[in-house]
Formats: sequence, C-alpha cells, structure tokens
Amino acid sequence: MRKILASILVVLTVLGVAAYAEVTSIKQDMMMIEKYAKQIKATAGDASQNQQNAVNANQIALLLQANLQKVPDIIRQWPQDQQPAVWQNYQEHINYGLAIAVNMQTAFQNNDNATAAALIQQLFDAKENSHKIYNH
Repeated sequence: MRKILASILVVLTVLGVAAYAEVTSIKQDMMMIEKYAKQIKATAGDASQNQQNAVNANQIALLLQANLQKVPDIIRQWPQDQQPAVWQNYQEHINYGLAIAVNMQTAFQNNDNATAAALIQQLFDAKENSHKIYNH
C-alpha cells in the first residue's frame, strides 16, 4: 500500500511540476527561489526551524526541476552555433543547484544545521556564478 501511495505521490508531483512549468517564467521562479533561500539563510542555525527549512529546500528543488527544460531568453542571444553548449551549461547549473537543494533538505531533516548552513551558502555562491553568465 505504501509503495502505491508513494508512486501516486511521485506521479502527482511530476504532473504538478510539469503543469507549473508551463505557466511561470524563469524569472518568477528564480524570484521564488531567492525568497525561500533568504528565509533558509536567516534561520539555518535555528533547529526549531528545521522542518520549515526542509519544506523550503524542497520548494527550491521543485522550482529548479521545473526550470530544467525552460530556455532562458539570453541563450537565444548567443550565436546559433554556441547555443547547444550554452544550453547544456545552463542545465548543468540548474542540476547543481537542484542537488544542493536536495542535500540541504536532507540535512535539515537530519537536524544537521552545520551542513545545511554550508549548503545554503553554496547555493548563493552557485547563483552568483551562474548569474555572471546568464544575467549579463
């Protein structure tokens, strides 16, 4: 029974992410990621906030997942022959942030605030590095 419920939850999550991805822009999603990340950063050392921070980290992961297939407008501004490599690089940046968010969620669930605090800083650093490329 648990496996069936877990499978249903995964399917609903994937469908929800797919539907969400169709109606929001990358900019809107990144603004929401920023909001969640700032909330986490402000409370990462407070163990009483771990449950909410795990939820926020999950929201970041879902938003990043939803953006894996969205093509930022700036990629279309690159020369045509460079676009596939730039697109691949963009997806690598998104996947990197996604991995950080998932690890951060796990850290909060395990009450490992030191690791979670390091991961939120890593996420902000990753944002800064990717924005040097995609927000110029």
